[in-house]
Amino acid sequence: MRTKAEPTVSAPPRDAPTGRARPALTGRALVLGALVVLLVVVLASPVNRYLSSRGDVTHAGQQLRDDQRQLADLTRQQARYSDPGYIQQQARQRLQFAMPGDTVYVVVDKGQQSGIEQTRGKTANQTATGRAWNTRLWDSVRAAGQ
Repeated sequence: MRTKAEPTVSAPPRDAPTGRARPALTGRALVLGALVVLLVVVLASPVNRYLSSRGDVTHAGQQLRDDQRQLADLTRQQARYSDPGYIQQQARQRLQFAMPGDTVYVVVDKGQQSGIEQTRGKTANQTATGRAWNTRLWDSVRAAGQ
């Protein structure tokens, strides 16, 4: 037991400055920092590959949806073209075909020439001089023989 006359010796508080300076980087902090750097280096490549593959999967899914939509459109178009009535309608509309016995009318606005009147000026085998190509050919053969 202690007596009142003996002085008690206590340890200095932990926060109290001691005679030596504390190092800025302890061994425990150095090991922890090295471990973090090692994890970053090791995991950087797999994480990059994972994220890029997710982007590729998203892009492939979008491409698949676009291709399926285009396939559905082409299937509908194929079904339409298997109908002879639709083929006849498209021939009349796009190519201006007429069935035998049909009367064809061309509606022309006022002041506009129809395609028939525009091409009626010359025949197909005449040039601007009015002579047919075979006449010009024969004339050039005769001129070369003289």
